[in-house]
Amino acid sequence: MTSTSPRTTAASRPPAEGPARAALYTRLSSALAFPDSTLRERVAAAEWPEEIAAELAGLPYRLRTHDLAWPAPDSYDEMQTEYIRIFQIGGRRGPPCPLHEGHYTRDRGYTLQHAIRFYNYFKFHLAEGVMPDHATVELEFMSHLAGGSVSDQPSLLRAQRDFLKSHLSWLSTLAERVARSDPPRFYGSLVRLTARLVAADQPFIQHTLGGYRDA
Repeated sequence: MTSTSPRTTAASRPPAEGPARAALYTRLSSALAFPDSTLRERVAAAEWPEEIAAELAGLPYRLRTHDLAWPAPDSYDEMQTEYIRIFQIGGRRGPPCPLHEGHYTRDRGYTLQHAIRFYNYFKFHLAEGVMPDHATVELEFMSHLAGGSVSDQPSLLRAQRDFLKSHLSWLSTLAERVARSDPPRFYGSLVRLTARLVAADQPFIQHTLGGYRDA
Protein backbone atom coordinates (compact mmCIF):
# COMPACT_ATOMS: atom_id res chain seq x y z
CA MET A 1 0.00 0.00 0.00
CA THR A 2 1.15 3.53 -0.62
CA SER A 3 2.16 5.89 2.17
CA THR A 4 -0.22 8.59 0.91
CA SER A 5 -2.46 10.00 3.63
CA PRO A 6 -6.09 8.96 3.13
CA ARG A 7 -7.14 12.60 3.51
CA THR A 8 -4.94 14.15 0.85
CA THR A 9 -6.80 15.89 -1.91
CA ALA A 10 -7.56 14.25 -5.24
CA ALA A 11 -5.48 16.90 -7.00
CA SER A 12 -2.35 15.97 -5.04
CA ARG A 13 -2.84 12.23 -5.34
CA PRO A 14 -1.75 10.24 -8.41
CA PRO A 15 -4.77 8.83 -10.27
CA ALA A 16 -5.74 5.42 -8.93
CA GLU A 17 -6.77 4.42 -12.44
CA GLY A 18 -3.23 4.89 -13.75
CA PRO A 19 -2.02 2.99 -16.79
CA ALA A 20 0.02 0.41 -14.89
CA ARG A 21 -3.02 -1.09 -13.14
CA ALA A 22 -5.05 -1.19 -16.35
CA ALA A 23 -2.18 -2.68 -18.33
CA LEU A 24 -1.51 -5.39 -15.75
CA TYR A 25 -5.18 -6.39 -15.57
CA THR A 26 -5.26 -6.67 -19.35
CA ARG A 27 -2.05 -8.72 -19.42
CA LEU A 28 -3.34 -11.17 -16.82
CA SER A 29 -6.68 -11.44 -18.60
CA SER A 30 -5.10 -12.31 -21.93
CA ALA A 31 -2.66 -14.76 -20.37
CA LEU A 32 -5.50 -16.69 -18.70
CA ALA A 33 -7.29 -17.19 -22.01
CA PHE A 34 -7.09 -20.52 -23.80
CA PRO A 35 -3.60 -20.42 -25.32
CA ASP A 36 -3.14 -20.05 -29.05
CA SER A 37 0.21 -19.94 -30.87
CA THR A 38 0.33 -16.13 -30.61
CA LEU A 39 0.01 -16.24 -26.81
CA ARG A 40 2.66 -18.98 -26.60
CA GLU A 41 5.08 -16.85 -28.62
CA ARG A 42 4.31 -13.81 -26.49
CA VAL A 43 4.94 -15.48 -23.14
CA ALA A 44 8.06 -17.21 -24.47
CA ALA A 45 9.60 -13.91 -25.61
CA ALA A 46 12.42 -12.44 -23.58
CA GLU A 47 10.45 -9.23 -23.14
CA TRP A 48 7.63 -10.87 -21.16
CA PRO A 49 9.28 -10.73 -17.68
CA GLU A 50 10.59 -7.24 -18.41
CA GLU A 51 7.15 -5.98 -19.38
CA ILE A 52 5.58 -7.43 -16.24
CA ALA A 53 8.32 -5.92 -14.09
CA ALA A 54 7.69 -2.49 -15.65
CA GLU A 55 3.96 -2.72 -14.96
CA LEU A 56 4.55 -3.87 -11.40
CA ALA A 57 6.94 -0.97 -10.85
CA GLY A 58 4.21 1.43 -11.94
CA LEU A 59 1.67 0.20 -9.40
CA PRO A 60 0.87 2.45 -6.43
CA TYR A 61 1.80 -0.39 -4.05
CA ARG A 62 4.22 -3.32 -4.02
CA LEU A 63 3.36 -6.94 -4.68
CA ARG A 64 5.38 -9.91 -3.50
CA THR A 65 7.11 -11.35 -6.57
CA HIS A 66 10.24 -13.17 -5.37
CA ASP A 67 8.54 -16.56 -5.77
CA LEU A 68 7.27 -15.90 -9.30
CA ALA A 69 8.95 -17.17 -12.46
CA TRP A 70 7.88 -17.00 -16.09
CA PRO A 71 9.37 -19.90 -18.06
CA ALA A 72 6.91 -20.69 -20.83
CA PRO A 73 5.94 -24.32 -21.35
CA ASP A 74 8.37 -26.02 -23.71
CA SER A 75 5.96 -26.13 -26.63
CA TYR A 76 2.60 -24.83 -27.76
CA ASP A 77 1.12 -28.34 -27.39
CA GLU A 78 2.38 -28.59 -23.82
CA MET A 79 0.92 -25.19 -22.97
CA GLN A 80 -2.48 -26.23 -24.30
CA THR A 81 -2.33 -29.60 -22.55
CA GLU A 82 -1.48 -28.06 -19.18
CA TYR A 83 -4.15 -25.39 -19.55
CA ILE A 84 -6.78 -28.04 -20.31
CA ARG A 85 -5.62 -30.24 -17.44
CA ILE A 86 -5.70 -27.48 -14.84
CA PHE A 87 -8.60 -25.30 -15.90
CA GLN A 88 -10.91 -27.32 -18.13
CA ILE A 89 -10.91 -31.10 -17.61
CA GLY A 90 -13.62 -32.20 -15.25
CA GLY A 91 -15.26 -35.24 -13.80
CA ARG A 92 -18.56 -35.34 -12.00
CA ARG A 93 -17.49 -32.37 -9.89
CA GLY A 94 -16.23 -30.29 -12.80
CA PRO A 95 -12.74 -28.95 -13.58
CA PRO A 96 -10.16 -29.02 -10.76
CA CYS A 97 -9.48 -25.27 -11.12
CA PRO A 98 -12.35 -23.74 -13.10
CA LEU A 99 -11.91 -20.20 -14.37
CA HIS A 100 -15.59 -19.29 -14.00
CA GLU A 101 -16.59 -17.40 -10.86
CA GLY A 102 -19.93 -19.16 -10.72
CA HIS A 103 -18.23 -22.42 -9.77
CA TYR A 104 -17.19 -20.74 -6.52
CA THR A 105 -20.58 -19.27 -5.59
CA ARG A 106 -23.83 -20.79 -4.39
CA ASP A 107 -25.95 -19.33 -7.19
CA ARG A 108 -24.23 -19.03 -10.54
CA GLY A 109 -27.34 -17.57 -12.17
CA TYR A 110 -27.31 -14.63 -9.78
CA THR A 111 -23.56 -14.25 -10.21
CA LEU A 112 -23.96 -13.99 -13.98
CA GLN A 113 -26.83 -11.51 -13.77
CA HIS A 114 -25.01 -9.31 -11.28
CA ALA A 115 -21.86 -9.22 -13.41
CA ILE A 116 -23.86 -8.38 -16.53
CA ARG A 117 -25.46 -5.42 -14.76
CA PHE A 118 -21.99 -4.06 -14.08
CA TYR A 119 -20.95 -4.53 -17.69
CA ASN A 120 -24.06 -2.94 -19.12
CA TYR A 121 -23.88 0.08 -16.84
CA PHE A 122 -20.29 0.82 -17.85
CA LYS A 123 -20.86 -0.03 -21.54
CA PHE A 124 -18.48 -2.96 -21.46
CA HIS A 125 -19.23 -5.29 -24.36
CA LEU A 126 -18.62 -9.02 -24.12
CA ALA A 127 -17.10 -11.00 -26.95
CA GLU A 128 -19.47 -13.48 -28.53
CA GLY A 129 -19.52 -16.87 -26.85
CA VAL A 130 -17.67 -15.78 -23.71
CA MET A 131 -19.34 -16.32 -20.35
CA PRO A 132 -19.67 -13.16 -18.21
CA ASP A 133 -18.14 -14.84 -15.14
CA HIS A 134 -14.95 -16.06 -16.80
CA ALA A 135 -11.77 -14.75 -15.16
CA THR A 136 -10.58 -13.23 -18.44
CA VAL A 137 -13.76 -11.17 -18.75
CA GLU A 138 -13.77 -9.99 -15.15
CA LEU A 139 -10.11 -8.98 -15.27
CA GLU A 140 -10.57 -7.14 -18.55
CA PHE A 141 -13.53 -5.30 -17.03
CA MET A 142 -11.30 -4.16 -14.16
CA SER A 143 -8.86 -2.86 -16.76
CA HIS A 144 -11.77 -1.04 -18.40
CA LEU A 145 -12.62 0.66 -15.11
CA ALA A 146 -9.02 1.34 -14.11
CA GLY A 147 -8.37 3.08 -17.41
CA GLY A 148 -11.40 5.36 -17.08
CA SER A 149 -11.61 9.13 -17.05
CA VAL A 150 -9.91 10.95 -14.17
CA SER A 151 -12.78 13.45 -14.09
CA ASP A 152 -15.09 10.75 -12.72
CA GLN A 153 -12.55 9.12 -10.45
CA PRO A 154 -14.68 8.69 -7.28
CA SER A 155 -17.44 6.89 -9.18
CA LEU A 156 -14.99 4.63 -10.98
CA LEU A 157 -13.16 3.86 -7.76
CA ARG A 158 -16.40 2.86 -6.04
CA ALA A 159 -17.25 0.64 -8.99
CA GLN A 160 -13.83 -1.01 -8.80
CA ARG A 161 -14.14 -1.49 -5.06
CA ASP A 162 -17.57 -3.08 -5.41
CA PHE A 163 -16.63 -5.28 -8.36
CA LEU A 164 -13.48 -6.54 -6.65
CA LYS A 165 -15.47 -7.45 -3.56
CA SER A 166 -18.43 -8.96 -5.41
CA HIS A 167 -16.73 -10.72 -8.31
CA LEU A 168 -12.99 -11.23 -7.92
CA SER A 169 -12.43 -12.39 -4.34
CA TRP A 170 -12.78 -16.00 -5.55
CA LEU A 171 -9.37 -15.76 -7.20
CA SER A 172 -7.68 -16.47 -3.86
CA THR A 173 -9.42 -19.87 -3.81
CA LEU A 174 -8.43 -20.44 -7.43
CA ALA A 175 -4.79 -19.77 -6.53
CA GLU A 176 -4.94 -22.31 -3.71
CA ARG A 177 -6.40 -24.95 -6.01
CA VAL A 178 -3.87 -24.31 -8.75
CA ALA A 179 -1.01 -24.59 -6.24
CA ARG A 180 -2.24 -28.10 -5.37
CA SER A 181 -2.46 -29.13 -9.04
CA ASP A 182 1.28 -29.32 -9.79
CA PRO A 183 1.10 -26.51 -12.36
CA PRO A 184 3.86 -25.42 -14.73
CA ARG A 185 5.73 -22.51 -13.15
CA PHE A 186 4.22 -20.10 -15.68
CA TYR A 187 0.61 -20.85 -14.78
CA GLY A 188 1.35 -21.15 -11.08
CA SER A 189 2.99 -17.72 -11.11
CA LEU A 190 0.27 -16.22 -13.29
CA VAL A 191 -2.55 -17.21 -10.95
CA ARG A 192 -0.63 -16.22 -7.81
CA LEU A 193 0.12 -12.79 -9.23
CA THR A 194 -3.51 -12.32 -10.26
CA ALA A 195 -4.76 -13.18 -6.78
CA ARG A 196 -2.20 -10.86 -5.17
CA LEU A 197 -3.14 -7.96 -7.43
CA VAL A 198 -6.81 -8.32 -6.51
CA ALA A 199 -6.00 -8.64 -2.80
CA ALA A 200 -3.80 -5.52 -2.83
CA ASP A 201 -6.16 -3.47 -4.97
CA GLN A 202 -9.04 -3.70 -2.52
CA PRO A 203 -7.41 -1.90 0.45
CA PHE A 204 -5.62 0.50 -1.90
CA ILE A 205 -8.88 1.62 -3.53
CA GLN A 206 -10.60 1.95 -0.17
CA HIS A 207 -7.61 3.95 1.08
CA THR A 208 -7.81 6.25 -1.93
CA LEU A 209 -11.55 6.69 -1.56
CA GLY A 210 -10.93 7.99 1.95
CA GLY A 211 -10.07 11.34 0.35
CA TYR A 212 -13.62 11.75 -0.94
CA ARG A 213 -16.38 12.68 1.45
CA ASP A 214 -19.08 10.78 -0.44
CA ALA A 215 -17.17 7.50 -0.63
